[in-house]
Amino acid sequence: MPNERRRALLSLVPAALAVCLMVMALAGTAVAGPFEDAQDAYRRGDYATELRLLQPLADEGDAWAQLIVGEAYRTGLGVPLDYAEAMKWYRLAAAQGNAPGQFSLGLMYDGGNGVPQSYTEAMKWYRLAAAQGDGNAQTSLGEMYDKGHGVPQNYTEAVKWYRLAAAQGHAGAQLNLGLMYGQGHGVPQNYAEAAKWYRLSAAQGEAGAQFGLGLMYVQGHGVPQNYAEAAKWYRLSAAQGNAWAQFNLGVMYDKGQGVEQNYAEAMKWCRLSAARGHAKAQTYLGVVYAMGHIVPQDYVQALMWLSLASANAEDAQTRNDALRLRDVTAGLMTRAQIAEAQQLAREWRPSVPGQQAAASQLQPQSPPTGQILSGSGFFVAGNGDVLTNAHVVEGCRTAEVTAQGRTAAAQIVARDTGIDLALLKVAQRSPATAQLRLTVQQGDSVFAYGFPLTGLLSSGGNFTAGTVTALAGIQDDSRSLQISAPVQPGNSGGPLLDEAGNVVGVVVAKLDALKVARATDDLPQNVNFAIKATVAADFLGAHGVRYAEGKPSSALPPNVIAERARAFTVRVECER
Repeated sequence: MPNERRRALLSLVPAALAVCLMVMALAGTAVAGPFEDAQDAYRRGDYATELRLLQPLADEGDAWAQLIVGEAYRTGLGVPLDYAEAMKWYRLAAAQGNAPGQFSLGLMYDGGNGVPQSYTEAMKWYRLAAAQGDGNAQTSLGEMYDKGHGVPQNYTEAVKWYRLAAAQGHAGAQLNLGLMYGQGHGVPQNYAEAAKWYRLSAAQGEAGAQFGLGLMYVQGHGVPQNYAEAAKWYRLSAAQGNAWAQFNLGVMYDKGQGVEQNYAEAMKWCRLSAARGHAKAQTYLGVVYAMGHIVPQDYVQALMWLSLASANAEDAQTRNDALRLRDVTAGLMTRAQIAEAQQLAREWRPSVPGQQAAASQLQPQSPPTGQILSGSGFFVAGNGDVLTNAHVVEGCRTAEVTAQGRTAAAQIVARDTGIDLALLKVAQRSPATAQLRLTVQQGDSVFAYGFPLTGLLSSGGNFTAGTVTALAGIQDDSRSLQISAPVQPGNSGGPLLDEAGNVVGVVVAKLDALKVARATDDLPQNVNFAIKATVAADFLGAHGVRYAEGKPSSALPPNVIAERARAFTVRVECER
């Protein structure tokens, strides 16, 4: 969190300046006082006073003061949020060789905040900070090599930088180094080394490392197989909200592995995991309700959970298992029961402690008022079927679709506000149609295409790039993906594409940044959402649309992906 980061930066000042302050004190210069007073003001939550004390020092060229002033503008605490101003102060601190300033500048370029996203520039600043021993920068540099961002993917270089940061006790780097040893990336596969680094990271409270260590005890990789130890580490990770750890711990209680068999505990942990959108946990609940095992038999609950699992699955096998079980369960139900289960699945929202975001923080990408509103959509069949968001065509008296310069009247065939999807029909053949890919992984590169900010940006379409940052949406909504690809008003309903040009989602919304900033003292950066292709596929299937299914294939150059998207993406205009 930004508050924790500001506190950490302030706490670094005394150590970093200790020698300098001693010399300055001998010269009669008073600097320590303002920093100490600023830290006290920060602890009181008096950010305006903190900035009033540090701004003069920053103006005089003190790099640490410049860094903290930059943090203030980045977070909007004590001053209006202003990325450009944050960049200015970070750049001044970085130019003086301040390693945290260089790292912060790299982060801004990495995320495209206040500047166009540039992995090359991010690498430049990470490298400068890393050369000074900054653990955060070393870890980030390792991740850039690990993912191939800004440099050719190079696991050996990634390991090198992870190791340097891990040696300093950086928990994230220790986790990453454990993963590299476990997977044999950049180093010979060595489970004992993986367990060693997981253990060091886990001891610092890193949930991912605690889960990894638990998994190694289950598998007997690098450590003797020990279910009791596995349950211990799973429990620590699960308590921090790690969905995989929660599910695995639930399974251990179900089977009585490493713990005394306890179905109530199994349900407790699987429910928590399912609430975070974990497809396997949702499948488990579906089976439990369908069989009447542990809980009274309830086909409606079973079908709801299995429907959610099929929409949230990260891999084809899990999705196919959930779909098969869903269809078997539906065959035992009445039409009324099926309709009830489908409605529950559409309305279902997780209840996850610590998640305070509300539906009101979702900001549709089309303007909420006005005579003519515009959004995006895309052809899903050759007969003129167009998929878009339900909110794009809400309350329309007439709707039109413009494809490659040709405008045609559109009929609204179906709308489902629960999943925010709508099906339109135009009386013309589609110039091209999208192919839906039903699986996507966290970290996958994705691209958004649409017609944002009509009248301001290019009328020929807008193409942006990012990654899948999470496999669930706001409040862990399992029907959505969180993405970093920038979107603007008018992107709603447009396609989200993978590196092969397949559609993996339908762009739908972004967090209302100002509301979140006011509620959390932090500004969400590139937090946007798309409806999963699996949800879109179910919607299309329910309305008799025969869509084409794409397959993973070799990555295409971005310009080729943009050209393909341009061929089947349309502007949707709604007259109210």
